[in-house]
Amino acid sequence: MDVFTALDPSREYSETQLQLIVGAWVLAAPFERKSKVSLQDGDVAEEDYDKRSIYALLYSLYRAVGEVPSGDSGPYEFTFNTWAYAWPALWGQSPTKAADPERFGKNAYSGLFHFDAVQHYVRGRAGKVHVVEMGCGTGAGAHHVASTVLPECTYEAIDMQQAAIQTCKRKFVPLLGGRLKATRADCTSLPNSDCVADFVAVCETHVTEMAGQVTPEDQQFFRTAHRLLKPGGMLVWGNAIPDSTWEPCFAFLESIGMRRVEVCDVTQEAISAREQDKDRADNYVNEVLKRMWGFRLPVFGKQRRAEARQAMLNFYRNPGTRLYDTMTTRTDSYRVACFEKRSS
Repeated sequence: MDVFTALDPSREYSETQLQLIVGAWVLAAPFERKSKVSLQDGDVAEEDYDKRSIYALLYSLYRAVGEVPSGDSGPYEFTFNTWAYAWPALWGQSPTKAADPERFGKNAYSGLFHFDAVQHYVRGRAGKVHVVEMGCGTGAGAHHVASTVLPECTYEAIDMQQAAIQTCKRKFVPLLGGRLKATRADCTSLPNSDCVADFVAVCETHVTEMAGQVTPEDQQFFRTAHRLLKPGGMLVWGNAIPDSTWEPCFAFLESIGMRRVEVCDVTQEAISAREQDKDRADNYVNEVLKRMWGFRLPVFGKQRRAEARQAMLNFYRNPGTRLYDTMTTRTDSYRVACFEKRSS
């Protein structure tokens, strides 16, 4: 069992299944020629994992682990699967409280809608706008936006991961009186009608990851976003990706009829968030690891536990990991962008 490639995004794995999957991964250790995970910085080579498998594992784990302690703020369920950023001082007062364990994720979603052009558009429609999010994860961000940022909006949250969508339906959809819909679908080929969205939101969705390239998958993703938007509607997009990839993506968006409205660089704030969030990420990973009995197996359980810890911390861009370092060197940069669909 290879947890990096073998899991199915159309399934939600139960806690018992996760225990068996982790146990099988531990028992497979002696048959690997070398570990896929660097124990120094948690790096896993691009060719050694499938993002669909990784997310199928993570979203099922988040549900299975449930609530974990979080210091003075009390227990919380991990739902914001984001690196995010500290709220930039130039944007005014922070929309989140310092004690909130998932404040940075909320910042990332609030930040998508901070642009003056977005605020003007929303005011012109008395707040009654429709948002489609491509790659919503658990829907935590969708709930934050629909309950706090755009409290008069309707929102469709879309993700290919069954476990993530089930969490959204369980935890967030019932809270919003029918204004939030959760849909499982591949965001490169959505069944939605054309011109239905005032905003298409993209928050740290795993596309545009190849340095300096706009891949065919990326192109289809952006074409879908363009198709969904009403004329004059806006794509709001935030992520940490290779710095060399931003301009090719912007050029492609412009080539399909999108106008660049504004782009903000929040890389330094993203680094700050990861540093401030380090203890929480460390504690959460430890909670996950101690609940998986496979890591208690002799010899290889200890080895796999170390690999799993480093891989998860790298995924969270914790200080000391490769993905954190790529931000400090600006190999990767975190930007928040707003593009408008041209009327003709």
